[in-house]
Amino acid sequence: MKKVAWTQTCAKTCAKTWVAALALTVSGAALAAGDVNAGKAKAAVCGACHGMNGEGNPAFPDPMNPGKTKAVPSLAGQNAGYTVKQLQDFKSGARKDVLMTGQALGLSDADMANLGAYYATVAGKSGAAADAGLVAKGKALYQGGDMDRGISACMACHGPDAAGNDLAKWPALSGQLGDYTVAQLNAFRSDARVNDPNNMMREVASSLTDDDISAITAYLNSMGAPAAKAASAPVVAAAPAAAPVAAAPAAAPAPAAAPAAGGAGDGAGLYQANCFACHGPAAPALKAPQSGMKADWEPRLQKAGGVDGLVKSSVTGVPGTAMAPRGGSSLSDAELKAAISYMLSQSGL
Repeated sequence: MKKVAWTQTCAKTCAKTWVAALALTVSGAALAAGDVNAGKAKAAVCGACHGMNGEGNPAFPDPMNPGKTKAVPSLAGQNAGYTVKQLQDFKSGARKDVLMTGQALGLSDADMANLGAYYATVAGKSGAAADAGLVAKGKALYQGGDMDRGISACMACHGPDAAGNDLAKWPALSGQLGDYTVAQLNAFRSDARVNDPNNMMREVASSLTDDDISAITAYLNSMGAPAAKAASAPVVAAAPAAAPVAAAPAAAPAPAAAPAAGGAGDGAGLYQANCFACHGPAAPALKAPQSGMKADWEPRLQKAGGVDGLVKSSVTGVPGTAMAPRGGSSLSDAELKAAISYMLSQSGL
């Protein structure tokens, strides 16, 4: 009876899998390829959290839980289609993360396609040593599932080498940070994450135990990241993070000429490109000062002793918060001063 029950469950899951795969493949095929070089320039800001080479961060300060850390995923070698879908989901709210929603709000469809194209060309990390018994258990689950418990094989969607499926927008799993893999499987299992097509991941994760998750993660870590995709054009050196300057808000007058270094006139574009994610709409949840809010900035300005003090603080970063050194950008001191001056001016200071 167990075998029959498993077969029915598997048939149901596989049917959903192939229907979703067909739909996603068609939509993925229609997606224009991104510009790798433009993506590399845009990724300079992403490096603050995900690492300058997209390697991820196993202990990033959690802005929603002061004093605690969380794993920020590796993006290196990830399928472009999956990266684009996640950014779209963060922007729409289909996937919840305050910091990533703030980042995605400032991205256009072209930006997302460019970032996906770039990270797909970055080589990920090699496999890591792990307990042989745990790896063997994880391999068995990944490749064959568990008939008695109705667990479908992960390999059916993510492939024998865990490289995922780019057109179907299914992620590469090999080479990912272990703690991040565990966190996402737990999120699917608890319904904290719900942006999987047709509930596929939630159905699978609901049957996994903590030991199963540990074993699958160990196996995936032992494999190393999939091979990076070849870029369609030579990749050039990335420009500073300020290069992809977004257009100034309609209400902000465009400067007639470049002002003296540190002036607020050129700060609108720098703010949009480098500071908006944390100091825009997401600021209250991150406990960060929000542009346009005098009550947020006035006490900080007084405590710092003026604009130069705020610049100094932004250069070093604020330990225990999401404020990395220079806000995770490569802005110069003068550019930081310009962006901060712009936020102060918008806040009536």
